[in-house]
Amino acid sequence: MSGTGPTLARTFEVEDSYRNLQAYFDYCYEKGWTDGLPVYPPTEEALQAMLRYTDRGRHDVIAEIPPRNGAATVEKIAINAVMAGCRPEYLPVLIAAVEAIVEPQYNLYGRQTTTHPGAHLLIVHGPLRKELEVNCRQNVFGHGFRANATLGRALRLIMINLGGNKAGVTDMATHGHPGKYSYCIGEDEEGSPWAPFHVDRGLAPETSAVTVMCAEAPHNINDMVSKTPHLFLGSAASTMSSLGSNTLYTSGNQSEHMLVMTSETARWFVEHGWSKADVQMYLFEKARKPVREMRDRGHWEVTPLPHFVDTKNDDSLVPITGRPQDILVLVAGGQGRHMNAILTAGYTRSVTRAITRTDGTPLASTREFVA
Repeated sequence: MSGTGPTLARTFEVEDSYRNLQAYFDYCYEKGWTDGLPVYPPTEEALQAMLRYTDRGRHDVIAEIPPRNGAATVEKIAINAVMAGCRPEYLPVLIAAVEAIVEPQYNLYGRQTTTHPGAHLLIVHGPLRKELEVNCRQNVFGHGFRANATLGRALRLIMINLGGNKAGVTDMATHGHPGKYSYCIGEDEEGSPWAPFHVDRGLAPETSAVTVMCAEAPHNINDMVSKTPHLFLGSAASTMSSLGSNTLYTSGNQSEHMLVMTSETARWFVEHGWSKADVQMYLFEKARKPVREMRDRGHWEVTPLPHFVDTKNDDSLVPITGRPQDILVLVAGGQGRHMNAILTAGYTRSVTRAITRTDGTPLASTREFVA
């Protein structure tokens, strides 16, 4: 790990005792290398264990992370994964996430420096989600699962240590939200009656993939009474089109938003003859507000509205996205009638990327690397 090149990691030594491990954490904190929580020492032994789970070269540059434009080498991604507490076999997921997050449509520079509270939501799809035990059901956005907690945290540490994401310095989020510590879930493909999300994005069902989306905290939608999909989605539409959110005002800016529902709810929709596209279309038509309610507040006239909105007509209805397909639908979560709205600031689009080997071959199992 020693060397003078800009992509090589530096080394320093700590003695193997709790007292000095505490000193190590204090040192990392003072250097600005943490998210505020204790981190594991990325020893050469731990790093070597992590690097077994990729066929990429240790010093291969996967991407440059803004705003500092630090080189995200395989080695440095692995170092941050160790610091976050990841198991070694999580490394291929993080490499794919880094590849995805720097795609131009994600607008990572803007998302790293904005006053908006958005955090990088990492969603894991396909067989690797199950193999790595990424939670996709009960308490899916909550605690209790190592893969969810450490994968999301590792991605944030990469943004801090390689991208220079520093609160109040480069990260100007006015409030932020707890997802900026860790924000990672799995998709409940086994429970869903619909095609998986990554299949909608053009990948094969057996391909494992990640989606990154810069989003606000989940907003619970609680409807225990509605007996029809129309009424039930009406509650979601109301939540997603509130006047205080960015959704309406950035709808002409290729914005996206997501509705997360449980498999129980998705199957209920199917029993009533609804497809995923039907859910998207209904929300597109109903999650709207009239121009008269939007004038003189929010982001009025800051960004363009969809071309079909007549801003001179007070009765003209403004949708939350410019197209139905930009209201993303994901199946995840446990039992119950809850849904969650995952809203963005606009100015960004989610990216889905397959988890692959260096040659682009989809990775079927992390066990391939240690067989």
